[in-house]
Parts: sequence; structure tokens; C-alpha cells
Amino acid sequence: MELELREVDDLVLEQLRTAVLLPPEQAEYVGGSVDDALHEAATYPEAKPWPRGVFVDGFPVGFVMLSWDVRPDPPDPALVGPWFLWKLMISRDHQGRGYGRAVVAAVAEIVHAQGGTELLTSYGEGPGDPSGFYVSVGFVPTGERHEGEVLARLDLGG
Repeated sequence: MELELREVDDLVLEQLRTAVLLPPEQAEYVGGSVDDALHEAATYPEAKPWPRGVFVDGFPVGFVMLSWDVRPDPPDPALVGPWFLWKLMISRDHQGRGYGRAVVAAVAEIVHAQGGTELLTSYGEGPGDPSGFYVSVGFVPTGERHEGEVLARLDLGG
């Protein structure tokens, strides 16, 4: 499996629009579609969005977006970071193949190479929530909440 995280340009966006389709019960936890995520990114530029298309063996299978090294001065409680896994979507037709795990591992490696010692994320709770996935890839709930969601931390060492 060759995993690639591609910058989102017009061509990649067109591919993602038709390829990254989530079941409705999952879409509610990640806030909808790739377009919705990019609109959210444009609304919060201070979060330093880092959106990428997830491609496996040349085919679009998902989308990931981070907050990239956010260190506001003075601190802003609305921003989580410095490294925050903001969105992770794997298309319904490609779930269960290890792609989500591979994306988290790739992102963790990138963040660690940039000097990051932890990666944070948050998730809602309820039927079909992604908590089991995040725990299975090493995220540990911090006991805190962000915008009503469970805040979780992945230790990157260092």
C-alpha cells in the first residue's frame, strides 16, 4: 500500500468530492463533507489549517486536516494545539482496510519530524462515535473537553 497525503488543489478537490463519501452517522461526527471541512478551515485561518487528500495507490480514499503548529500569543482557548487532528475522513467504500490507521501514523510522523511531542484530537460521543478507533491507534482521553467533545492525546515522544 502506497499512502500519499496530497495538497488540496482544484484537481485533488474534484477527486475528493466524488470519492470521499461517509455514512450519515459518521458525517455528523466529522462535520459533513470535504467541502464543509474546507469551509471551516477558511472560517478559522488562525487555526493554520493543513488539509490533505488521502490517496492510496493513486486513488482518493479520504481526507485529513490538521491545525499546524498553532501557538497563539496570548493563548486562545478556542484553539487546540499546537498540533491538532482536526478532521479525518475515510470514504465508506474504503473503511476497514487500515487506511485510517495509516493516515494517523503518517501524520504523527510528520508532526514528530516538525518537533511535535503530542498530537491532539477531539471527538463527539454517541452511537457510532469514533472513540474506539482513536483509542485503538493510541489516543488517550485527557479528561478535558473541547467544544463539548472529548479531548484526546497521542504521545509522540521526545
